[in-house]
Amino acid sequence: MATTLDDLREEAKALEIINEIGTALAAERDLQKLVQYVTDAATRVTGAQFGAFFYNVTNRQGESYMLYTLAGVPREAFEKFPMPRNTQVFAPTFNGDAPVRIADVTKDPRYGHNPPHKGMPEGHLPVRSYLAASVVSRTGEVLGGLFFGHATPGVFTERAEKLLTGIASQASVAIDNARLHDQHQQLIAELREADRRKDEFIATLSHELRNPLAPLRNALHLIRLQGGAQPVHTMMERQVNHLVRLVDDLLEVSRINRGTFELRRERVELAAIVRNAVETSDPLLREAGHTLTVNLPTEPLWLDGDPVRLGQVVSNLLNNAARYTERGGEVTFNARVEDGQAVIGVRDTGRGFDPATAAMMFEMFSRGDGSTGLGVGLALARSLVEMHGGTIRADSAGVGRGAEFTVKLPLADAASQSPAPDAHDEAAIGSIRILVVDDNADAAESLQTLLELLGAQAKVAHDGQGAIDLFGAYEPDVVLLDIGMPGMDGYQVARVLRQLDPHRRTTIIALTGWGQEEDRERTRAAGFDHHMVKPVDVDALQALLSSVASRPTGR
Repeated sequence: MATTLDDLREEAKALEIINEIGTALAAERDLQKLVQYVTDAATRVTGAQFGAFFYNVTNRQGESYMLYTLAGVPREAFEKFPMPRNTQVFAPTFNGDAPVRIADVTKDPRYGHNPPHKGMPEGHLPVRSYLAASVVSRTGEVLGGLFFGHATPGVFTERAEKLLTGIASQASVAIDNARLHDQHQQLIAELREADRRKDEFIATLSHELRNPLAPLRNALHLIRLQGGAQPVHTMMERQVNHLVRLVDDLLEVSRINRGTFELRRERVELAAIVRNAVETSDPLLREAGHTLTVNLPTEPLWLDGDPVRLGQVVSNLLNNAARYTERGGEVTFNARVEDGQAVIGVRDTGRGFDPATAAMMFEMFSRGDGSTGLGVGLALARSLVEMHGGTIRADSAGVGRGAEFTVKLPLADAASQSPAPDAHDEAAIGSIRILVVDDNADAAESLQTLLELLGAQAKVAHDGQGAIDLFGAYEPDVVLLDIGMPGMDGYQVARVLRQLDPHRRTTIIALTGWGQEEDRERTRAAGFDHHMVKPVDVDALQALLSSVASRPTGR
């Protein structure tokens, strides 16, 4: 039969409808809204009185399907009926076969064979005209079926069937995309949760590692003060310091990744940073028998940065060179100005690496050359350099031919460059009274002994109530207070002590394994004056205590 102009118009109209529906579906990612739109649109264009989409979820018997959306009828109309089963009428659609179009379903030979109803249950919608199509994913999975009915026989035409077939095809793509979107969002949520748990684990691990390191560092410092240090003690001190740096680096990389790390910028001269870094790395370099050469320009190079963090960068590069250079090697530090930037280079005569693996040198938990090691130091160095607006790169001529790490940092504006203030000698601790509060007996007692050797008076309490009981009679100038104690924790103790000392004559210092910014904020809110992280640097603690000793007590 020849195609008429009306047929062409109908075909064009059908294509236009399918395209409109496809455009709308492509923009929707909410699965519930998407299938409701499909059901409503298909009900409208097929001329159905009511329509439904049944999601293809089977029960343990393989024959139960969950009702997903309805159109043209309230949901209450179906609530009292069981879900459609794999009957002879429904089976082709749920199996992914060709569309089913029946002029009068009650007269179809497939109708009425399945118990218990053998047809439509009492009160069911008066379906006579029946039209259904499968919704099949691009992988061949039958997602479900679109079902339409009308109370009048012979309503659905061949055109309606073609339209439904096109809509079902569009729906399958849109549902696939929506499901992928949901899976993607779920994966993102799971990754974020895993990342949060990882950060919590690292923070807890850092705290747990710092606690046993505190008495070890105290004991080693005591040995040195008492003049009994032997080479083995020096070695132990060096390894404890190395453990402390590893713990700090792990935690700081985690904080940087979470975006909770902040730089404390100031105008700082590069030579001062280098001196501090060399002093930090010198024990490791000496142990390995390396020769260190430092070449600095005669003119000062001023940077706008965090001096502590920039010192970490230089120290980590020197430590890396020391560890991956055979004993008796050479390490060279160079600094120069190039194109308005400070260029820092650390070159060694060590094992080197395959140039193809250079980018991996700065990846967390990767050494790039396949060797074991955390690789935390270089990962942290890269993060800190980038936070300062700089770049870092690694170069090597090959395995066994040494390596060079180059850092470029922007110089501070000339107008803002000014000499750093001179350091002043700290006063001695003197005979100030200090109360050490820590449930770890080894940490508390070793710190007490150390403080007494430095000239202070010190008493110890091992729990919160003991500290409160001692506070009134002892009237300490300083309380060194642990946070994570059982029963009454350090925050609670600090609040009570502030009530007993409303004029804040006593300096309360948190001495804890928790060192993140949120931990510092909590100690400030609880009434602490300072926050120091275990194992405490004895020189830093002595400097802080001497500043307390030099002030008027007001007692």
